[in-house]
Amino acid sequence: MQHRILSLVYNEFEALDLFGPLGAIVPRSDYYTLKLVSVHNLAPPNGLESSIKNGILTVPNLSLAEALREEEQFDTLFIPGGFGMTPLVGDPILLQHIGQLVDRAANVFTVCTGSLLFAATGRLDGRKATTNKRLYDEMTPNYPGVQWQKRARWVQDGKFLTSSGVTAGLDAGLAFLSNTYVSPEDRKANPTPQKASANGDATAIPGFNKEKALRHAHSVAYSLEYRWHSDPADDPFVDLPQSTNGTV
Repeated sequence: MQHRILSLVYNEFEALDLFGPLGAIVPRSDYYTLKLVSVHNLAPPNGLESSIKNGILTVPNLSLAEALREEEQFDTLFIPGGFGMTPLVGDPILLQHIGQLVDRAANVFTVCTGSLLFAATGRLDGRKATTNKRLYDEMTPNYPGVQWQKRARWVQDGKFLTSSGVTAGLDAGLAFLSNTYVSPEDRKANPTPQKASANGDATAIPGFNKEKALRHAHSVAYSLEYRWHSDPADDPFVDLPQSTNGTV
């Protein structure tokens, strides 16, 4: 049994949002796998997506149409942020398709302004969530159905895990590990995949052991020489002066 992650990518996504948490999660276990999905619906290898201004290119594994096929099974939908999400929130067809992926996912994990793209689907209404501090006051009023939390490194509500800006995704990624990791021996004894809840509720992961998962998360943080801010309310950045020069 493996935990399959689908990540959306688009022009001008934020590289650290994606490669920070998933770069920590995926290579350090044979449990997690990753596929990149071009929201611009270009089939690989034509769907090259450029991350922000540094010109780093990614080659998606799947077009959006391919990801929407019933035979493409996955456990977690991941949505990074970035300046490129701004035009996407006004595309009703794209939002409908993302919403379909959200419904099929047992877990949804967003970083930074990825939660704004997620909120635009309407699937986050009635749930607690957070997003990037730089755009918080400007953008969150556009989605009044969401119970936005400004002081939070990350927020877990049901199957939805949303995090604040850039490096907060690393902390949320370790929280994701502590809530989803299944040890090899427990995978073998419990090969059934996690079921998805279309209404956003969390569902049990067969074989999940919280103590083992938490131990694995701390082990990954240690291997990265990273001090995990494991308290989501430990969020000093909410009090810093605002600037229009920051990244999203």
